[in-house]
Order: sequence, then C-alpha cells, then structure tokens
Amino acid sequence: MGYLGLPLAEALHRRGHPLLAARRSVPPQALPFALQTVDIGHAAAHDWSAWAGYPVWVCLLPPSGSPDYVAGLSHWLQQARALGVRQVIYSSSISVYGTAQGHCDEHSPVQPQTDSARKVAAAETAFLASGVANVDVLRLGGLYSDGRHPLFSLQKKPLNGGGAQPVNMLSQQQAVAVLLQAIAQPGGVRVRNLVAPQHPPKRQFYGAEAERLGVVAPLFDPQDHACSGKIVRSAYSDFDAVFTEN
Repeated sequence: MGYLGLPLAEALHRRGHPLLAARRSVPPQALPFALQTVDIGHAAAHDWSAWAGYPVWVCLLPPSGSPDYVAGLSHWLQQARALGVRQVIYSSSISVYGTAQGHCDEHSPVQPQTDSARKVAAAETAFLASGVANVDVLRLGGLYSDGRHPLFSLQKKPLNGGGAQPVNMLSQQQAVAVLLQAIAQPGGVRVRNLVAPQHPPKRQFYGAEAERLGVVAPLFDPQDHACSGKIVRSAYSDFDAVFTEN
C-alpha cells in the first residue's frame, strides 16, 4: 500500500468498514483486508466485478511509471459507473496550477507544466466527466510526515534556493483526515484544494520542522530574497475543520 493508501485503509478498517484494495505489486507486509494486484495501465484486462459491493472507490495512484495512466483510470471509472458506485475520490495535486504566481484557488486556471502534472489534470477531467453521482477531486499540497519529509532531500544539498518562497504543505495525517471526511460526507461533484492555511517561507518552515525533528536544518542561500511563487488556498470551507483538529 502507498504513502496515503495504507494509513487510510488502516483507519477505515479500524472503523469497521469492509475494504478491498488494489496496488501494482504484492506488499511485503500482511494486511488485514482483501488486496488485489492491478496494473492500472492494463485496467481493461482486470475483472472489477468483485468491487461491485463497495460504494466508494478511492484512487491514490500517482501518474509516475504508467504510460497508460489516464486511459487506465478512464476504464476504471467506466467500471465504477457501470457497477453503480456511489462515490469516486481522486487524490490530485496542486501541481496542476503549474508555475502560477500569487494566490490560487479552485477558480484559478489549470496550467500544468510537467508531463506528470498534465496526466493529473487529464485524470481530473476524466473523474469530473465520469457520471458518478459524487466525485471528489482533492488537490493535495506538498505531502510530508516525520518519516518521509522533503527536508531530508534539502539537507543533501550544500545550498538551497527559494528560501523566501511560501510553502504549500499538507501533512500525511491531514491528508488522511481529509479523505476520511470526504468518504463520510459526500457532497456531489467537488474540486477542492487541500493545503494547510499557514504559508511561511521555506527557510522558516523547514527550519522549524528540523528543530521539531531534532535534525540539522537545510541551508538556504541568504542572498536569495525572491519571494515569488504561489499561495494555494481553497475558496470553500468544507474541510476547514481538518486543519484545526490535526
């Protein structure tokens, strides 16, 4: 199971929800719920009938490593509609806003700049056009947790740029809480940005995180004062409670 998939599945299992999960390969750990291995690039060859009794389908699969990512998800969505699924959820990314500057919300234009972001944007379109009654496209900010944190990559560089740029982050715990709420409270067809409301400069955020974790803070170029970049917020309040409770 993946970075969000495993903690989400565990949380749902603890709440007594029946689960069926799919991933690209067999996991090294035993899991207390049914698991299938599926290559999303060959989704059309998979028998999805076993999923018929599950009213909510959640896709947490990133586009990397799958040239047929969008086609596979489109077939998956066709199966969801054919089987009468009540809700589909897609973990999208704020990368769909590309290199936009200033403030972004759900009404801002989508301008993906990378191949990965373009696949994500195309997947969003497929979800929104799926015809399923409840669709959640959740554009997640930069994910982090104590064990998997971007600061560890920044530590490896002798000097990092962009220290004055604002961050758009979302902790793993917050992301799982958002997914749980979306499952519990479907609300029709929604696109939502999910980013923590605080947007400190990178050097401040990563310095504070390094202190919290008891590790050496990454170094940022003290001469780089450019504060360009974007601040991603949501125009909606559906998930505000997640950020006060987690």
